[in-house]
Amino acid sequence: MDIRQLRYFLAIAEEGQISGAAKRLHIAQPPLSQQLKIMEEELGVQLVERGSRSTRLTEAGRALRHRAEQILDLVNTTVKEVQAFDEGAKGTLALGTIASLGSNLLPDWISSFHEQYPGIDFLLWEGETERITDLLNSGVIEIGLVRLPIDSAIFESIHLPKEPLVAAMSNKWMDGGDGPMPIVELANKPLLTHRRHVSMITKSCREAGFEPTILCKADDPRSMLAWADADIGIAIATASMARQITNSNLRYREIIAPGLETAAAVVWMKNRYMSTAARRFLETFVGR
Repeated sequence: MDIRQLRYFLAIAEEGQISGAAKRLHIAQPPLSQQLKIMEEELGVQLVERGSRSTRLTEAGRALRHRAEQILDLVNTTVKEVQAFDEGAKGTLALGTIASLGSNLLPDWISSFHEQYPGIDFLLWEGETERITDLLNSGVIEIGLVRLPIDSAIFESIHLPKEPLVAAMSNKWMDGGDGPMPIVELANKPLLTHRRHVSMITKSCREAGFEPTILCKADDPRSMLAWADADIGIAIATASMARQITNSNLRYREIIAPGLETAAAVVWMKNRYMSTAARRFLETFVGR
């Protein structure tokens, strides 16, 4: 299986029919069908269910499509990186970011960087910290913005300023004004939090003399903020994440508790080649 075949397969997956893919690729339909058959025979699985007018990916086909997209993105980025040696600061910068940093810190950095290096374009991946580090490991992206901790044996990093956690609540749970709140005010109230923060919140609550009532542990903080907006409980989130939720009835109070804060970092792989675009980005970031 080669890059050309992956391009053929991805065209079939995106078009939903072999005839449409053949037209898009500017080749005849029979050779394209033959290439698909060769791929299926080589892999030993059926990739596409063929209908009279359309095709549908099998489970194996969906898995291959996901990997093919990553591989072709990596190939395209590599080509641009190599060409950049002769062209100067040009190419594609592949970044990954968690949602809160992607919508708060990253836009300002990208705006400044793009003014300085207009020849560099961007490929942006979003997800939780675990997904971003997986994308770094697999070489799909070069730089990630993640929450700590990370494996310092694998990643280089530049730490960002620490960020306090806040309580996001509807009027149903407001009983102490709008100012900062001692953590003890969370006692006996249903809490909604990111699973990465559970141990830290539990530790802070126990130090204040009570056991937290954690109603929900979420992977996506936007979900728990939506639950808080529906009066289900009090969401504990970073201040930057809370600012993303608009048009809601939520009110935000800083929680007074020693050490109840999170840290984030810009990370990249140790001992791995870094493109000109990525090096320029880190140089610009360090100089801020």
